[in-house]
Amino acid sequence: MSNTKTIALNVIKDAVRRKLFYIVFLFGLAVVALSPLLPSFELGLRVQFLRDISLSLASLFGVVLAAVLSVGQIPGEVSNRTIYNFLSKPLSRVEYFLGKYLGMLATLILVLFIMWLEVLALIYARLHVFTPIITQGFFAIFLECALISSFCIFLSTFSTVPINVFATILFYVITHIKTGYLHEKLVEGIHGIGRIFSWALYYLIPNLENFNLSQKIGYGKGVSAFFLLRITGYALLFILAFLILGYAVFRRKDL
Repeated sequence: MSNTKTIALNVIKDAVRRKLFYIVFLFGLAVVALSPLLPSFELGLRVQFLRDISLSLASLFGVVLAAVLSVGQIPGEVSNRTIYNFLSKPLSRVEYFLGKYLGMLATLILVLFIMWLEVLALIYARLHVFTPIITQGFFAIFLECALISSFCIFLSTFSTVPINVFATILFYVITHIKTGYLHEKLVEGIHGIGRIFSWALYYLIPNLENFNLSQKIGYGKGVSAFFLLRITGYALLFILAFLILGYAVFRRKDL
């Protein structure tokens, strides 16, 4: 467990060294820059608009950070040969692999927490309204980012950084059009025996739109605790699947 903690702390230190925490500063600037666009005629609409745009931006920045953190974790250390320094010590591959992922999660939690504080402070300073409901949105964003990170680290066990980046972008697009375009093409557009395989493929792909709560929180009253529990279980299912697949590949990797 101490070895896993050490690897996780190294991931956080690397994020600091690479100045990835500046993304928090850029996020704050983006929200402040957009705040003058608030509708000026009704307080309720201004609060709703700011909640919506803040969560949308937080999701974008969070996903970018998750990808940047994840795509080069293992390939970068293999190319720099620093991975051999770790694996030559009394450190198992599962400890190394799990430590990498937990370090990414810890970094994401810290960054999203600061973003959450920024949004709360900005809405209160701009409109004098306290909106803790956005916590639900940031929790959903964290789940989405955690899922994307697990997919990235799975890919990083056997692919190069450019391929990982391309595959991650493709994964993000596909998983956000699943219930619309993809459902129409894979489920409704195929008949006969092929429909069985298309259904299987459809349900093997996660639906990241489940974590998009900006509209429900921005212009609604949020979601129920049961809904949050459901999407948590949904995210954990795919995260565990990607981590198991990733470790299975990494364990057999010739290093």
